[in-house]
Amino acid sequence: MKNKNYCQERKFDLHSHTIYSKHWFWGMDALDTPQDMVKAAIKKGLGGLAITDHQTVKGSLAAKKFAKKYADFVVITGSEIRTLSGDVVALGIKEDLPDDLALEETIEKVHNQGGIAVAAHPFAEFLVRKCVGYEARKLDAIEVFNAGSCKGFHNRKALKYAEKLKKPETAGSDAHCARDAGRAGVICDARAQDDVLESIMKKRCEIFGSYTPYIDLAYLSVRKFSRSLKNRI
Repeated sequence: MKNKNYCQERKFDLHSHTIYSKHWFWGMDALDTPQDMVKAAIKKGLGGLAITDHQTVKGSLAAKKFAKKYADFVVITGSEIRTLSGDVVALGIKEDLPDDLALEETIEKVHNQGGIAVAAHPFAEFLVRKCVGYEARKLDAIEVFNAGSCKGFHNRKALKYAEKLKKPETAGSDAHCARDAGRAGVICDARAQDDVLESIMKKRCEIFGSYTPYIDLAYLSVRKFSRSLKNRI
């Protein structure tokens, strides 16, 4: 998983969300704006951040526009897409992709935009969402550390599977608020989006990460519930 010969100590969080992420119950599935996420990532010393909102690239495009004032900070455009097999993080795309397509069709559409398709938290367990599981073998890379995972064995299973397949590995905070941005990601020698994607595919990355504290997960749920309740009144 680690190869420090390639690393130049620039950290990139490859999975995060903003208020552009929509949810059937919460309304907005995250607390903060793209601008807030960029500022938080910079404050924490990251070299870049992938904004991967559910089913839309709009948050990442807004973040990229905002980040132009920060010369050395990289915003990786993308989104988290729901497929018939489970969630896929598409890195490097700039146009929205449709939901609920076959996994193979989604991968093809990501490639058509010059992006890479990553198996998002492939072995996580959700009540109303599917994860790709062993179909992660079909994707370009596998997310082997997701900081928002409540159960560490999900990440360990993903890492073991990626190592077995000799697949490129990624990691991300899966942050839904600015306070959790940068909790996980990759370290690589990159100064632009294309450099990051190339480093992933050539396995020139080191994974870093720590789990989101339970108190932060509770804070997120309370804030989202309060906001959704206010919107319903």
